[in-house]
Amino acid sequence: MPVSKETSDQLIREKMKREGLSEAFIQDFLDKVDQVRKGETGIVSWETVGDLDPIQDEITLEQIQSHYPETKANLAKLVVIKLNGGLGTSMGLEKAKSLIPIKDNRSFLSVMADQVTYIRNHYGIEIPLILMDSYNTQEDSQAELKRIGFQQTLPTSFLQHKVPRLSKDDFVPVSLTKPKEEWCPPGHGDIHFTLVETGLIDSLIEKGYEIAFLSNGDNLGATVDSHIVSFMLEEGIQFAMEMTPKTLADKKGGAIYRKLIDGKFTQFELLETAQVPKEHEHEFSGLGKFRTFSTNNLWINLRALRDRFNSGNFSLSLIVNPKKVEGQDVLQLETAMGSAVGNFSKFKGIIIPRDRFAPVKKTEDYLIRRSDAYSLNKDFSLTMSAERKKLGLGEMLVTLDEKYYKKINDFDQLFKVYPSLVKCEELEIHGEVVFDQAISIEGKVIIKNETGKRKNISELNLKTVTNQTLHF
Repeated sequence: MPVSKETSDQLIREKMKREGLSEAFIQDFLDKVDQVRKGETGIVSWETVGDLDPIQDEITLEQIQSHYPETKANLAKLVVIKLNGGLGTSMGLEKAKSLIPIKDNRSFLSVMADQVTYIRNHYGIEIPLILMDSYNTQEDSQAELKRIGFQQTLPTSFLQHKVPRLSKDDFVPVSLTKPKEEWCPPGHGDIHFTLVETGLIDSLIEKGYEIAFLSNGDNLGATVDSHIVSFMLEEGIQFAMEMTPKTLADKKGGAIYRKLIDGKFTQFELLETAQVPKEHEHEFSGLGKFRTFSTNNLWINLRALRDRFNSGNFSLSLIVNPKKVEGQDVLQLETAMGSAVGNFSKFKGIIIPRDRFAPVKKTEDYLIRRSDAYSLNKDFSLTMSAERKKLGLGEMLVTLDEKYYKKINDFDQLFKVYPSLVKCEELEIHGEVVFDQAISIEGKVIIKNETGKRKNISELNLKTVTNQTLHF
C-alpha cells in the first residue's frame, strides 16, 4: 500500500528529531523531499544553460595578482574553511581521508595545518583554520590536530548535518542492518546552512572576519592567495569560484553557467555532472562548450552570505542521487556548495593555473600526487614538480586495474616503491603487479599481467620504460 505524504513526512521528522537535528534543518529537508515527490529530478533544462561572458564574468589570477596588492590588513579579515567530512569510501577507507599520508609522512590534515601555519608566521596574523567535519571524521581529525600541536583561539571544527536515505518508491526513511548506513551527508552545500545555524558566521563577523576561503580537504593545491582577498574586498565581490581550463583528464567537475529564461540572463548557476541530461553528457565532459570547470575553491563574503540567508531567499540546486544500499533502491538528496552562486549578483570566475587544483578522489590520483610528479613546496602547497613543468608536461592519465588497486590497503601492498612518473604522460596497469623496486615510467606506458598470478615489476629487470607495452 502506498505511503501518504503525511506519513512519510512524519517518519522523516521523527527520525531526524531523534538524532537531535534542528526543526529548521528538518523543514528544509522536507521541502527538498516534496520537490522530488512532485517530480523534481535535479536534471537541468539544457536550453537554460548559457555561456559565461569571458570579459564580464571572468578574471585571471594573474590579473588579480597584478592589480590588487596583498595587505596585512586585508589578510587579517580572512578565515580558511576546509571540507573534511569525507571518509574516502571509494578508496576503501573507514576513517577520514585527510588522515592518510600524502607527502613526507605528513597526512593531508597535517599539510593543511602547515599551510596555515606558514601564512601565520609569514604575515604575523592568526588566520583561523576551521574544518567542516562529519560525525565520522571529527573525533579522529581533532586528535590529529592535537598530535601535531596545531592551536588557535577559535574552534577548529564544526559538524555538518546528516540526512536519512529514503526509499525510492515512497520517500520513507530506509531501515538497514547497519543503522549507520541509513544516513548520508547532505552534500557540501550544507556548509552554508551550518555556518549560519550554528552561529559560527555571526561569531566570525563579530571578530572582524569578512572573507571565507572554502575548499576541499583533499586538494592541497588550494592555498591562501592574499591578492584574492584584496580583490574580493576592494571590488565588493560577494562570491568567487576558482576555475581552471579543462583537459582530457577532466571528465567530471562542475561548471558555472549563465542561466537563461526565454533567452535572457537571470542568474549564475553551477552545473554538476549529476544534473546533466544523459543526451548531453558527452558535450558536458568534452572540451567544447565548457572551457573550464569548477575546482570547488570558493571565496565568499560572509556578510553577503548571512544577509542573503536571513532574507529567506537563499536556495541551492537540488541533486537527486540514486543509490543501491543493501539491495534497496534509495535516494540521497544533496546540494553542492558551489551552487550558492545563484544567490549572488556580484560574482567572478577566477581562472587559475592547474597548480591550485590537485585533488585525490581515487587511487589513481593518490599515485600521481605521491610520486615525484608532484612536490611539496616551501609554503606547503602540493603542486606539479618543477622538473615536470620544465618538460612542459600537463596532467597525466593514469588507469589502474580496479580489481587490484581500487582500495587503499591493496594499493599500499602493491606500491612498495613508487615509480618515477615525472616524465610520464599516460600509464595503464592491467592485472596484479607489485612495484617492489624503483622504475622510471616515461611517455605512454601500458603494463599487462595476464598470468592470473601476482608479479613483481623487478622480474622485468628494467630501470626505465619509455613508450612501451610490457607483458608478463
